Amino acid sequence: MADFRDADVLGTPALRGSRHGRPRPAQATRVAAGEHLRPGVVDDGVDLRERALPHRRRARAPRLRGDGDHGAPGPRSGPLAVTGHMTEVAVGGLESAAEPKPDAGRFPCFDGFRAAAALSVLLLHVAGSSGATQRNRDLGPYLARLDVGVAVFFLISGFLLYRPFVDAHIAGGRAPATLAFFRRRFLRIYPAYWVATTAVVYVFHTWPGGTRIKDVKSFVLYYSLAHSYNLGTIFAPLLQAWTLATEVAFYLFLPAWGWLLWRATTRAAPERRVRIELGALAILFAMSVVYRLVVKTSVSDETRVGQLLMWLPAWLDLFAMGMGLAVARVWISRRRLAAPLGLDRAYAPAACWVLAAIAFWASSTRLGIHRGASGFTTAQDVGVHLLYGLTAFFFLLPGIFGPQDQGAIRRLLRNRVVQALGLVSYGIYLWHENWIGKFLDWRGIAPFSGDFWPMLGTVLGLTIAAAAVSYAVVERPALRLKGRRGPRRVVGAG
Repeated sequence: MADFRDADVLGTPALRGSRHGRPRPAQATRVAAGEHLRPGVVDDGVDLRERALPHRRRARAPRLRGDGDHGAPGPRSGPLAVTGHMTEVAVGGLESAAEPKPDAGRFPCFDGFRAAAALSVLLLHVAGSSGATQRNRDLGPYLARLDVGVAVFFLISGFLLYRPFVDAHIAGGRAPATLAFFRRRFLRIYPAYWVATTAVVYVFHTWPGGTRIKDVKSFVLYYSLAHSYNLGTIFAPLLQAWTLATEVAFYLFLPAWGWLLWRATTRAAPERRVRIELGALAILFAMSVVYRLVVKTSVSDETRVGQLLMWLPAWLDLFAMGMGLAVARVWISRRRLAAPLGLDRAYAPAACWVLAAIAFWASSTRLGIHRGASGFTTAQDVGVHLLYGLTAFFFLLPGIFGPQDQGAIRRLLRNRVVQALGLVSYGIYLWHENWIGKFLDWRGIAPFSGDFWPMLGTVLGLTIAAAAVSYAVVERPALRLKGRRGPRRVVGAG
């Protein structure tokens, strides 16, 4: 019988067997990865340090060419070195007295957000595999809900990747080139994922499915991140990879959504464009919630329910929240308006994090859910999902609005160690489950009976080391393969 570790974040029973007579470590949540770039780069699909697109005098449809991602990585002393933050540049659009330059803000806190999200998932799985989640009466309910890191990553993706599109919609500028966007996303996700998957199956043998992938079909599905669309391959050798499949689906969805919104807003006044954007995102949010409700209430097969709730429609509400933040940020920056709701005040970051903590507390203790990730009622499932969204929303606000060089919270997020962990957070996501499995094998301990602190120290150290190597040897070289077209312009250093 599957236990709470053999389930996805939404309560999907595991579809896998045990290895050596024990269940696999926690499969409850998986980080949506792929949004980790070198320091000073805000990944909205554009290398913001080294290029600016030509400004347009009239609205144009998004093009399929000409939007390269330029520039090589800056100097650094090692794979974890953190360089200075660079000021963002225009992503296109109209410049005039009425229309200030496109969003020229910078987001130096985002690597800190990524580090927090990745470490929350690592801690979730260590706590589950060691039994600390079940044994600790006081902290167990909170440890069980650390899959909130998934929501943080999805909101980050929605915000950063949609910004160039909404900037083009509002300003009548040039949207990111579709093929270049896909190329950058491919290089960000797949090379490191392929290396980690190959190592887990053929080198470390920590995949319960065996020491090799059984057939060509499964191989193609796993390596293409299409595995969650087939019942027989829902969990890949990297068991957390279902969120990568969801992230890739969002990458495919975003240019099409951007084109539809460009068509809907191209003849409207700027203020009306913003209203159309926000209204469309509200509809997208509602449709996602309805999809989740329909799946939970109309599908009786629990395995099928779990599969359907892995797919993008079940998570579009969280992406839409991040996209809504992108709309607000671009509009406020272009109009040189004050941050909304007093978010530029000194107390704002602490207030936002208090609200995030309240939402997280409610998801952990107020819904009557147990410490596993399965067996939720419809109300519990929707409730915890939406509370995760609110937690991530308030958690990210200090890094989006307000002076980014002020306040203790922002200083923490910009700390060099935290930034370095954020830089390698994709590797942390990819590698931590492997080291949990190896630790259990090395120590010969049964699930739920290990010591939390030795496991955490060992897994954390090995994971960070593997993530640093992945970044230096695989991820950074892959990023250098991005296209280099058009003029280069360094706008400034912070």
